[in-house]
Amino acid sequence: MKFLILAIFAAITAFLIWRSKQNTDPTEQACAIEIGNLLKADSDASPQAIADIFMKHGIDPSRCQNVGAMVMPQLRKNGLKPEDARIVMGQVRAAYPLVR
Repeated sequence: MKFLILAIFAAITAFLIWRSKQNTDPTEQACAIEIGNLLKADSDASPQAIADIFMKHGIDPSRCQNVGAMVMPQLRKNGLKPEDARIVMGQVRAAYPLVR
C-alpha cells in the first residue's frame, strides 16, 4: 500500500515538473513579463500595444494563447486583484488576432 501511494505521488510530481518545463521558454516569459508591466502601468492599454509586444518578441500567432496564459500570474505579482486581472485579460485576448 505504501508503495502504491509513493508511486502515485512520484507520478504526479513528475507530471508537474514536466508541465512547468513546457512553459519556461525565456522569450515567452519575457514577453509575458513585459505585457504584465505594461498593464500595470496602464490598465487601459490598447490591444494593438499588446500585440506589438507579442510581435517585438517574435511570438508566433499560434503561441499567443500560451503566452497570454502566463500574463495572468504576472498581473497578480504586480498587485492586481484576481477580478481586476480577469478584466484586463480581455485586452490581452483581444490582441491575439492582431499578431502577424
